[in-house]
Amino acid sequence: MSRYALVGARVVLARSVDADVAVLVRDGMIEALAPYSQLPPGLTRLDAGGRYLTPGLIDLHTHGAAGHGFDTPDAAGYDAVLAAHARSGVTAVQASLATSELSHLAGCLSFAAGYRSPGVRLIGVHLEGPFLAPEQAGAHDPALLRHPRPEDVKALLRAGAPTMVTLAPELPGGIAATRAFAEGGAIVAIGHSQAAGAEFAAAVAAGATHLTHLWSGQSALRREGPWRVPGLLEESLASTGLTAEVIADDRHLPPELLRIAYRCLRGRLTVVSDSTPGLGLADGTPYRLGNLCCVVEDGVGMLPDRTAFAGSTTGLDRMLGHLRGAAGLSVPETVATATRVPAAVLGLRRQGTLRPGCHADLALLDDDLTARATIVGGRWLMDLDGVAGDRVLTG
Repeated sequence: MSRYALVGARVVLARSVDADVAVLVRDGMIEALAPYSQLPPGLTRLDAGGRYLTPGLIDLHTHGAAGHGFDTPDAAGYDAVLAAHARSGVTAVQASLATSELSHLAGCLSFAAGYRSPGVRLIGVHLEGPFLAPEQAGAHDPALLRHPRPEDVKALLRAGAPTMVTLAPELPGGIAATRAFAEGGAIVAIGHSQAAGAEFAAAVAAGATHLTHLWSGQSALRREGPWRVPGLLEESLASTGLTAEVIADDRHLPPELLRIAYRCLRGRLTVVSDSTPGLGLADGTPYRLGNLCCVVEDGVGMLPDRTAFAGSTTGLDRMLGHLRGAAGLSVPETVATATRVPAAVLGLRRQGTLRPGCHADLALLDDDLTARATIVGGRWLMDLDGVAGDRVLTG
């Protein structure tokens, strides 16, 4: 279907929700937003049944889903991960690779550069490691962490040009690596790090622009005698201009912290799933994250010794529903954290918003923001109750 109009939706715009406009889709792009009275006669209409119509959700940080991970360079596995994300209203993902040997990471970068998705867009690769602080390793294999050397950075950039790199800039060579990755076109995120004060400022000056999952893998306030010394967390919340992630799965962060994050970083906060192969699997199911064995437990990923979470097992749409309630946000404010903000992080000009000339990457969400349909390039990938079938109207 090359041209149609989505009608009967509550269209989520940047600052409002409009129930009186239709979204016209033509050849995979948004052609126009128009009042119903201005729709051309005879145009096929698809009735959204009163649901929210939003830009497709964009997940900047996901390691996998449905038993498969991006750290296994296999087309069928990638297809399965992206199909699972489609069920959450996600239309684009940045594949995250956990800490591993440099040769393996380079191979995954090379594979991803040549992979072509049949549905949800793969918009890049995020290296979460191996240049991380041992004190903030979390669910990364500490035996494989290393200091960044210039030759390592060059090898990874040659392999497949990562779109994002999380690193600890306080490591020996960390500031030089920050500058080299940024000059190579990657977004540099400070994460799994102890950086604060002069180290934090130096990283920002060298090109760091993003902060990986607040409160996870971040040093915090400490005292030196009577003096309070901010950690990476406080530097993040007080930052100006940097964007930042939260994992809003009702496990990683309590509601109070989500409220703090939004108040401090309004307009710069993005929700990420940080999902693992455990997304969609039952409690008790084991999975691998990089080189570590993990397990799904109580709706979250966990290291077997329960010393740290190991990513999430929650889809992005359900995180939006939780964030909305926990932080008391409006629907446009909530939706922006998974659409407009992540698009801005990666400089995606044709995604993340509903305007003419953008890709027709769309999601239909229920009142609780659970996904009911997912559309990529105008093509319906997921439809849970016949929105694209028995509700077609013409006239």
